[in-house]
Amino acid sequence: MYASLNWLREMCPFDAGTADVAAALTRRGLTVDSITAFGEDERFEIDIPANRPDCLGHRGLARELSAAFGVALRAAAPAPDATGADVAASIVVHIDAADLCGRFTARIVRGVRIEPSPTHVVQRLEVCGVRSINNIIDVSNLVMLETGNPIHFFDLPTIEEQRIVVRRAAPGEKLTTLDGQERTLDEEMLVIADGRRAVALAGVMGGGKTEIGERTRDVLIEAAWFLPSSIRRTARRTGLSTDASHRFERGVDPEGVRAAQDMAVRLLVELAGGAADAGWIDVYPATSEPRRLTLRPAELSRLLGYAPSIDESLQALAALELQPQGGPDSISVTVPSWRVDLEREADLVEEVARHLGYDRIPTSVAGLPAIETVAAKPDRGELARNVLARCGFHEAYGYAMIERGEDDRFVEPTLNSPTELTHPIVETMAVLRRSILPGLLRAIDLNQRRGVRDVRLFEVGRVFHPTANDFPAEPLRVGIVWCGRARPAHWSEPDREVQWFDLAGLVETVLQGVAPGLVADRAAGATAAHHPGASAHWTVDGTAVAWAGALHPELGRDRGRRVWLAEIDLERLPACETRVCEYTALPNLGAVERDIAVVLPPGRTWREVRDALCAVPAPVPASIEAVDRYEGKPLPQGSAAVTVRVRLQPDRTSLTEETIEAYRQRLLDQLTGPLGLEIRA
Repeated sequence: MYASLNWLREMCPFDAGTADVAAALTRRGLTVDSITAFGEDERFEIDIPANRPDCLGHRGLARELSAAFGVALRAAAPAPDATGADVAASIVVHIDAADLCGRFTARIVRGVRIEPSPTHVVQRLEVCGVRSINNIIDVSNLVMLETGNPIHFFDLPTIEEQRIVVRRAAPGEKLTTLDGQERTLDEEMLVIADGRRAVALAGVMGGGKTEIGERTRDVLIEAAWFLPSSIRRTARRTGLSTDASHRFERGVDPEGVRAAQDMAVRLLVELAGGAADAGWIDVYPATSEPRRLTLRPAELSRLLGYAPSIDESLQALAALELQPQGGPDSISVTVPSWRVDLEREADLVEEVARHLGYDRIPTSVAGLPAIETVAAKPDRGELARNVLARCGFHEAYGYAMIERGEDDRFVEPTLNSPTELTHPIVETMAVLRRSILPGLLRAIDLNQRRGVRDVRLFEVGRVFHPTANDFPAEPLRVGIVWCGRARPAHWSEPDREVQWFDLAGLVETVLQGVAPGLVADRAAGATAAHHPGASAHWTVDGTAVAWAGALHPELGRDRGRRVWLAEIDLERLPACETRVCEYTALPNLGAVERDIAVVLPPGRTWREVRDALCAVPAPVPASIEAVDRYEGKPLPQGSAAVTVRVRLQPDRTSLTEETIEAYRQRLLDQLTGPLGLEIRA
């Protein structure tokens, strides 16, 4: 919301400077995001919480500043004396939907002149981000911006039968709103109607048939209270979001409609030369009693962690116009009609904390009982979900029942036949799945038939492996399918299809995310569903824990793009110690890098190289990674040249060239000695 600093000063004559005003509002939970100079005025852009609709008007903000600076609010100017006949002789108001409209008021101002607004009005509206239209429309905006209560003007002669009816819309009823759009209404929408038709969408937007125009002379003023959920539902269904609906759907002050009416009449007389009819119509079916709440100082101390004095608490509540009464054991307050957010004792605790300052709340709360925590077993399924979601994959949910033989190629050959259902719903759901992958492949097919070329899906769920007992084992597994681009399309780089190392890297990322520090051996080959030349499995102490690779050509023949798939058995992973993150200050010295090119003959793996190099003591923290891999001439067939990058990160003192070279030589000796590998120049 935009607010005018000069307008706030007019209602609350504080002496604080701009920065102090912004700081005071921010401390009280009304964050000032920016300040912009507008001539002799300044605009505050304020983030108003959804539960503080009273601050969607300048008077609500001025109340907060009055409490913050201890300066009394100025009373609003009274409405001018009426000179015309009684308003009840010209209009009748009925509320047929009292559950949606709790109060409806009406007044009439006659003899207005439509003309441009004075310069000071135009400037004030501009500071608040509103464009001036004419003096009549500008009055309605000024009232809303000051009081927070939206109002609406009707061209009085266009009201048929001199009657206003607040009712539900008829099914299929039509209304052309002020934006020129004809809208079809339903019975859950509230409308303002005259004797023949709907003339406004209550709390959202007026109708075109009764709008203020160049020939308007007599104005009917509406100020009302509507049920917030009704306005919210109507705004969503019609796709209309207006300044009025923004306030009504959060809850305006039902007792504030009188102040809004008085201000509207005063401004129409001042700016448009009108004269007000006597009296006003106020239809208020169920007058509400002020809410009363009780605050116990003991509860205040318990929730805040410190004990404000009784005098401090009473002063804070009084500054917020809560009329506190009571003593050491209990304080009773009367909630003002504009504070729709105060519903329970904890809300009063927050009000005291806001006024006294959140900085008084201690960082550690004394007196609370110690809470014993038990190291819970990590939820590996949830850990896997987090890792895959961060990698850009979408979670799928599949059926646990599949067709007979559908998963035969996806499981280990030693696994028993699937568990059959006694009474399957359909033949395609006759057995319990032993692998998650068949269901994910169906999801791939469905997406591709609907034109989705790039698919990244995963599922975390139970599979059912038959045992010698009556019930199957139900290990938790992760299934992954991936086809299309390796990365989302972007103009900065050419498209690239998913490759084997993309999938292998993803599997190892999941394994490390689920079981940090896990050491798993990777070997070629997976299940019969995987391509024999583009697949692998991971083992821990000889037990297979993951399988990954391209879909076998026999299964992927009818698919347009190559599909990559993986499955991880989370329950076969060994228990790992929970790692506690510790803070380490960032080094203020630059890192040193050295590259070593080593030739790996057939049968030798990168893991052997990495483990051997990590075993060499380093003078400072070091990282070792493979940054390049080459196969081809002049290397022997089956051999690969791997470039190893060693990064040394000093944290206290700089490294000398002698220290760096001595460490590098120890690495070379480790590669050529125990491993017997060739070093390339």
